[in-house]
Amino acid sequence: MKFKEFLEKKGISMEKYEAMTATEVAKLQTEFADAQFKALKDGLGQMVADAKKGLLTDEQFKTQLDAFKETLKGIDGEKFTKFEASLEKYKGIVKTQGEELAKLKDGNGPTGANGNSFKKELEKAINSEDFKSFAESGGSKKASFTLKNVSISDDYTGTNHIATRDSRVVDQNKTQRLNIRDLLTVMPADLPYLAFIEVYDFDNKVGMNSENGELAESKFKVREAQVDAKRIGTHLPISKRMLKSLSFVLNFLMQKLPGLVKYREDSQLLFGDGAGNNVLGIFKVARDFTTLINTSLTGAAGAVSSIESYDGGAKTVVNFTANQNISNGATITFASATATGYNTAFPSVTVVNEKQIILDKAYVAEADTSEWTFSVTSPFKDSIDAAQEIDVLKVAKTLVTEEEYTATGIVLNPVDATKIETLKGSDEHYIDVKRLENGVLTIGGLPVAETTAMPAGKFAVGDFVMAAAIGQFTELTLEFSESTNEKLKNTVEAIVQEEILFPIYNKYMFVTGNFSTAKTAIGA
Repeated sequence: MKFKEFLEKKGISMEKYEAMTATEVAKLQTEFADAQFKALKDGLGQMVADAKKGLLTDEQFKTQLDAFKETLKGIDGEKFTKFEASLEKYKGIVKTQGEELAKLKDGNGPTGANGNSFKKELEKAINSEDFKSFAESGGSKKASFTLKNVSISDDYTGTNHIATRDSRVVDQNKTQRLNIRDLLTVMPADLPYLAFIEVYDFDNKVGMNSENGELAESKFKVREAQVDAKRIGTHLPISKRMLKSLSFVLNFLMQKLPGLVKYREDSQLLFGDGAGNNVLGIFKVARDFTTLINTSLTGAAGAVSSIESYDGGAKTVVNFTANQNISNGATITFASATATGYNTAFPSVTVVNEKQIILDKAYVAEADTSEWTFSVTSPFKDSIDAAQEIDVLKVAKTLVTEEEYTATGIVLNPVDATKIETLKGSDEHYIDVKRLENGVLTIGGLPVAETTAMPAGKFAVGDFVMAAAIGQFTELTLEFSESTNEKLKNTVEAIVQEEILFPIYNKYMFVTGNFSTAKTAIGA
């Protein structure tokens, strides 16, 4: 990045820069140097990652590393001196990379996904002296390993890569499979419980006022909630003969165990009921799609406090006694009004705030509105010809947006994902559905987590980034153990488990439902 570009990003013109004092200029130049250093450091990380994947030759790696050092030296000599020693170790990556590729070619090494931290830690554990002793003893000694800082999400594809004694070399599958945790924020947790602030209501009273009039108070209603750590795990019996085939054991465990844990984790994040050992899942608290479309809101007698004239009597303002979650453009139907002209459906209402809407109807005075009742339906009700699954997801995305949030992801069963992916328009083009190079499906620009933990026919759409998070209290751990029962069967047990917390900060950011009823609700 050039210095001029740096100034432009900070909104500083050349005229303003030239008018700065020497102190201000020095401070700005220091910031520029720090920005360059960070960019270079990030570039180094990418360069190392490319080298590990075999995307750089020996010569290319050395050339780029030397260029990095020269640029860094020109930016900040002191930082270069401190960083130079650590740079040298990366020169060994090319050699290590070549050795790892040679192992793969000979069929003597793991064939899992590149850069998988679970694989690396598992390989380290299996190659340790403790495990070797454990294997050589035939499982009579106990071996326990903790896989620290392991992500069971990184580069795991679910594809079977079990090693075989075959001389053929097969290219690695670059496909990435998303699970629900890939849509969420994952954070470390140092306590087995978490108290957090949960949003449960809004009170929006933004309005017009005179110069000296008192402004109405708006309220952002929250309350304290708490979640506890929940344990997810399983165990697999392993024949003692398999322990002597470390390559097989490594690849089998690397692929099988994360898949088992992920499936149960997905199931809990979606459908946990919050009781006993279960987390409180998204479907338990989210807004239901069909309900939002058909009858998102009803009001009994006493819900309407008053009406008043608007726009010189050309329109009517309706005031409610309590907050009403009415969306702009929704249809509201009133009943039990004395002035019978109000007892009808009013489409495309204008929402002023949670307690006030405007009707496109000439004002007729009515002093007592205490008997008025109403029901509200979405503007999407019965509005889409030949509605299909993709229409449901796009409407769900909009329902999230109506609440002033931004949908960031979709969760589907692979069956429904395939149905949607194969939908075509009348001219045989695919409809707003893309499969990225890494295999991730996107619909309407949103990434899709395809998981069999979601039953076919159901869906979830939401702001996964802001609405909830996973607290990782205990990272994925692997333990080998043996009891009398296993001895009798000549096996040992591989035990894998983790502990997570799942706080849902804002339930209004999620919309869930069934495709069958959802299509009926929006279909014309």
